[in-house]
Amino acid sequence: MIDPQTLLSSGRRKRGRRLARRSGSIAPALAALLALAVWIGAAAPARGDESPLLLMFKAQALNNQGRYAEAAKILRRAVSLSPDETFGRNQLGLALAKLDQRAEAVAQFRQVLRLDPEDFFARAWIGVLKQNPIARLRPSAPKALSPQERLALTEEKRLLSRLSGGQGLNLRIGRVVIDPGHGGWDSGAKGPTGYMEKKATLDISRSLNRLLTRRGGVKSFLTRRGDYYLPLAERTTIANQYRADIFVSIHINSNNNRRANGTQTFFSSEKASSKEAARVAGRENAVAREEETFRARPGFVDIENILFRFERKLYWSDSERLASRFQRGTGGALGLKNRGIASANFFVLRNARMPAVLVEVSFISNPREEALLKTRSFRKKVAETIFSQIMSYRR
Repeated sequence: MIDPQTLLSSGRRKRGRRLARRSGSIAPALAALLALAVWIGAAAPARGDESPLLLMFKAQALNNQGRYAEAAKILRRAVSLSPDETFGRNQLGLALAKLDQRAEAVAQFRQVLRLDPEDFFARAWIGVLKQNPIARLRPSAPKALSPQERLALTEEKRLLSRLSGGQGLNLRIGRVVIDPGHGGWDSGAKGPTGYMEKKATLDISRSLNRLLTRRGGVKSFLTRRGDYYLPLAERTTIANQYRADIFVSIHINSNNNRRANGTQTFFSSEKASSKEAARVAGRENAVAREEETFRARPGFVDIENILFRFERKLYWSDSERLASRFQRGTGGALGLKNRGIASANFFVLRNARMPAVLVEVSFISNPREEALLKTRSFRKKVAETIFSQIMSYRR
């Protein structure tokens, strides 16, 4: 590789200009390469003639070729030379993740987020590695409620207490939106043999969609129909746009303890009902970008948001009943342990304007349950079981 510093010599610059004038077809590309080389060379540190950016680009090429160990070695040197360069740390995190050095990979991605809290690549990879959700880097102090907001919350509690005892929203299910969890670069959890959550959820969801449409007489929609990534917020938006009566998000659970097993159904709530529910919500929420806080004028009262929060709690109440119905019939029908229902602040559920549940079918981390998920017959049985629960809830 030519040292980019040599391109700064006057003789080479003159020859480069003459070549560019003679070769009109390659002049733009050559000029761009010369500019890039000069820029990279200018970014070289004082230590010797090593350019951290050149090292990073070389290592990126090695990552693309699957030569992760070589890439990691080069990237460690590059990051030591330029510790605030997020590109190099992201590439190092990628190489370490591929080498299954998960803790060190996450450390690199977390450092990227300290340098740039909006870096989606680092945040997404932390989600893929199934770590706990990242703490907010710039937490804001809770805003004091205005007198109008306090009055509205008091009225909200009064209305909710009057609607308790099973009155709810009295659903008639005519439309269902099914959400196959994960997709695209976000493979979700992986089993001991490498079977991916995104494949199982898509196949189960497609089968469920067909059953609802052909046998149930229900209008059914999928948030994704193929293997591609879909942001969590967009999944909820699709359900709201279709004006679904219920929203069902299909997932497969995972745990570091490979003996963990069984099926469980979740619904959304402000606080997690248990540490395990918080762990599951953290894993499923990990790929979401942090929401930006809306800063309103002092004294501003967001009436629409207050009304939606009230409406949402009614949906959460119905979601709890829906989750109970699902869980009663799912575990026994599939021959799996019934882990019951639980609640937490699931990003994909919390803004749904209808009752919404997240079904963790089984544990892909459990060798026996992964083997079941890999069979077409079991995935079909899962779809039929969920279909039966939806139809029974409909009546």
